[in-house]
Amino acid sequence: MAGYTQDNAASVRGVALRATRLGVDGAPMAGTLCDSYITGGFINFSFTPVSSTGDEIEVKNAAGEVCVYFKMPDTMKNVTVKLEICDPDPVLTELLVGGEVLTAAFGTPLAPPGMTAGQVAGVGYAAEQIGVQGSPYGVAIEVWAQAVVGGKAAPVAPFWHYIFPYVQFALDGDRVVENGALATVFTGTGSGNAAFGAGPNLDTSGVTPSPSPTAWDWLWPQYSDRAYAYSRSVDAPVGLRGCFTNLGVPLTAIVAGAPATVTPTNATRPANLTALTNAGALGNTTAWTSGQYVVLGDGSEAYWDGNSWEFGRKAATVITATTATAGSPGYYGPTGAANPANLAALASVTAIPTTAWTTGQFINLADASRANWTGSVWAAGVHA
Repeated sequence: MAGYTQDNAASVRGVALRATRLGVDGAPMAGTLCDSYITGGFINFSFTPVSSTGDEIEVKNAAGEVCVYFKMPDTMKNVTVKLEICDPDPVLTELLVGGEVLTAAFGTPLAPPGMTAGQVAGVGYAAEQIGVQGSPYGVAIEVWAQAVVGGKAAPVAPFWHYIFPYVQFALDGDRVVENGALATVFTGTGSGNAAFGAGPNLDTSGVTPSPSPTAWDWLWPQYSDRAYAYSRSVDAPVGLRGCFTNLGVPLTAIVAGAPATVTPTNATRPANLTALTNAGALGNTTAWTSGQYVVLGDGSEAYWDGNSWEFGRKAATVITATTATAGSPGYYGPTGAANPANLAALASVTAIPTTAWTTGQFINLADASRANWTGSVWAAGVHA
């Protein structure tokens, strides 16, 4: 029989939802207090594909009759989503729309039962300040539903896995304190996000039974550039609730560009210039050309000068450095300034701060050596 083989499983009962914080490049973030949040505590999740209506071309003749007609096909524009959760969860609310989680320490009156020393409890929520975008880089949403065949769970791949790789949410509707449950509803708009890839690489230590490292991955990362997608799944994070740490996807290479691209596309970007320096050359050997740069996890930019990573974008013309700010590594000013040729060339460069730099701080030189400020002179190497 030609065509596709399928079991025509129905999609019923939302059993789990995962919200993942995204970075500036759209990849799952790592290193926050709550990289990803899993819950079964949602009432419903809905999505509506939105199309842009194609233009109609119509021409009438002198008698008022249509003599030319053509309509462009409608094209997909985005997807709108709506999420309603069971309780006013402050941690999930902050992840979706920004703001602040109000916390309580162990042993204080607001600490929940079962809390242990060293843990921080989320006990409330403060909205983002007026005029401030709460979640500037958006989130990714995944929902798992049960796959049913013949009135019971499908014997193979018993779940449907829905992904929305980039969504910007806002709280929606009235929140009424009354003789009933407080409604907590979010609405948003979604689009494609290739950098989401297969999703976050979560630390599932302590989860029983222990899932495989790829148990909840999206199996078709090449389609993460679509506003939504879904497929059958053999596993789902059923019964879990709370924050999980994203261990990150190892970065193997950075390819020069404006901006540069990372390999793989959903790799966790170095948090800052120090982390980038520690990662090594990442496949780069020759100096990048004018205007090229890579965006780092904190939103800053850097480029490869042929022997080290430097702050900013590669300058079109040689800019002479006038200042050198301490760091690991530090960076030159003005932005885009070329590294001085050697230690002697630092004579005309002003150190920031002018007091002795601290242990581990240094600045890179064009001859691949390093230097630091002692408080009175430039010295070779890293500050001891």
